Amino acid sequence: MATRQSIENMMNDVNEKLETARDQIERTNKMGYEINEEYTQAQLGLEDLEHEIDKLMHSANHQQKEQLHRMHLQVSQCLNDMILDEQDLQ
Repeated sequence: MATRQSIENMMNDVNEKLETARDQIERTNKMGYEINEEYTQAQLGLEDLEHEIDKLMHSANHQQKEQLHRMHLQVSQCLNDMILDEQDLQ
């Protein structure tokens, strides 16, 4: 079973990386900049989070799985936004 601490650590990591990714999306949209290294790193960070959430799901109880699922939805939505923005800028 996943520990409470591992879930809390994942939540903190998700919140931090989502904030970074949303900041990059906002900057890119406002300034019309091309995709830079920071944007790409934020995107890769979200992809890594998706994999980590999936791994943690295997050892989580029902309540933890619900929390992880909500986190996964947020990460996926932000990642999709980044991918669509990247397509718009090309």
